[in-house]
Amino acid sequence: MPKYPWTDLAYALMPNGHPGGPSRAAPGEPYQGTDLYSSAQGAPDTLGVGNPIGVAKSSYVGGLYSLGTTNGVFDEGTPGPQSNGPEPFSAWLTRVDAGEPYGTPGRVDDPTMAHVRTAFSGWHSAYYQPGWRIGRDAGRTPAILSISGWTDDLFPPVESFRMFTYLKSLDRNWPVAVVVGDIGHARAQNPPGVWQAINERAWRFLQANITGARPGRTTVSSYPTRCTGTATAADEITADSPAGLAKGTLTVDYNGSVLLPPTSGAADPDAAATDAVAGGTITSTSAGCRTSARLTTSPSDGYTALSQPLPTEQTLVGIGHAQARYAASPGAPTAVLAARLWDVSPDGAAVLVSRGVYRFDFTGYDPRSGVVHVPFYGNHWTFPAGHRIRLDLAQVDQPTYRPPNPAAAAALDLSATRLVLPLRAQADTTIR
Repeated sequence: MPKYPWTDLAYALMPNGHPGGPSRAAPGEPYQGTDLYSSAQGAPDTLGVGNPIGVAKSSYVGGLYSLGTTNGVFDEGTPGPQSNGPEPFSAWLTRVDAGEPYGTPGRVDDPTMAHVRTAFSGWHSAYYQPGWRIGRDAGRTPAILSISGWTDDLFPPVESFRMFTYLKSLDRNWPVAVVVGDIGHARAQNPPGVWQAINERAWRFLQANITGARPGRTTVSSYPTRCTGTATAADEITADSPAGLAKGTLTVDYNGSVLLPPTSGAADPDAAATDAVAGGTITSTSAGCRTSARLTTSPSDGYTALSQPLPTEQTLVGIGHAQARYAASPGAPTAVLAARLWDVSPDGAAVLVSRGVYRFDFTGYDPRSGVVHVPFYGNHWTFPAGHRIRLDLAQVDQPTYRPPNPAAAAALDLSATRLVLPLRAQADTTIR
């Protein structure tokens, strides 16, 4: 019963925002892991190959490394071919801190980043292990209850969602279930009522499977996020799949346009205020939501848009995305698009609902123009009637994400901006 786990460590620490890819290993078993609920470093049955290196979560990566060196000693290896022995964490961190470009044209990682990809995805992540398919063929389908946090910025729910989808593609009766709520690492509040319900659920799951996994229909369950931390067992909703938690869609057409230079967002005070680490500790008794540190208007180098007031209450549940048409300036090999989603009350106070990031790699992964979808971490959140929905877009959202190297990053010309959010209600709503 893993709690707030990773299943693709490379993606968890350096998310790229690209959808996952189909399995290469079984032509007769197409794996439909190609949506944002299965975003990954690569496809199953590979060593994390298929998508570009992502954007480092600076505050977490640096903080974890600092804790390791302060409270312990890394068993350091030397850079080179991957093995199961000591690994060169300091060399890896130095390379990641140096930033883009991470490879050469033709989807070729440089040697150190190739080492990082192989180690963190191929060797240290459940999603890529061949044992799942081998075990299935031998009649072994271990029971798994994976617990993830909507507001966990270290290991968001996609880490559990992609695994659920993959295992169900191998065997629709695989006894794998997922529970998500406002729990886990920072920014989570970890409300006691939700943890009590989850622990009771885990105990029943253990009792049912302790003498052997029991194949059958399993579910994905979700508890809402509330700034008061008052969610309880009575608030649980369930579905047969992660995407199934939602039955409708809310589309917000901002139709805005902006030119984002590589340093856009650097002056935004919300970047530090909303960071899971730098923003301070949140608990269920401390008005536990990140709030905006600035007025609605965005810094001169970023993009902020507000929806019209919502005519009715709308409940988001799942992974939505920010969308825009883009055109990148010529020459530079990369660009970053970071997004933040806010709930703005009539008095102008804004509460962070979710965030996400996408890294363009123009060396072979992304065209220089097109339509981009930036996946959010997701949430189970109710927007009251009369509230507005705010979208922030920038290339720099520091310290949450490592900013792109200005010399390597293209300017992004964005237009036709919109939000697409999964709704619990069975209705499709558009706000223009």
